[in-house]
Amino acid sequence: MDLQDVFGILVYNYQTMNPRNFSLLIAGFLWIAVGLRIGKRGLGWLEPYFQTPDWHLYLLGLSLIIGLAKAFTVLRKAVNRRIETLAEIDDQPLNYLVGWLKLLGPRGIIVIGIMIGLGFGLRFWRESGGDPYNIFGFIYLGIAIGLIGSSAFFFKAINKDN
Repeated sequence: MDLQDVFGILVYNYQTMNPRNFSLLIAGFLWIAVGLRIGKRGLGWLEPYFQTPDWHLYLLGLSLIIGLAKAFTVLRKAVNRRIETLAEIDDQPLNYLVGWLKLLGPRGIIVIGIMIGLGFGLRFWRESGGDPYNIFGFIYLGIAIGLIGSSAFFFKAINKDN
């Protein structure tokens, strides 16, 4: 799926934007937004490495590989499990607002809360000197790549028969 496909879904297929498809759209953009935010923080932590000639480029490549592997394995399964719950979202107008919460489900919302808590914990640990080599920057970058890459699975499911 490329950018033209995404715009095609958004612009040319607006008539298919029932609450189920709208929920998929919101969930996909949510994963992109979170991925961009995490990636920005990770790159900020890695900035000192960009300014030195002995920067470890292989670690950046490793982050990319791990992020993409996570996107196409673990996160793809998570997205597919969430897509299976689309039948719970009916065509009531209220579901344009809360359908994406139904799509994520209680378990998904709890996992998101745990991940946010772990993120705060990692940042606190890092700021208190727990990460002298900026390894968390590479971890954050891998997570960001995984989230952004796997958001395409939400967009891809929009045109499928729900």
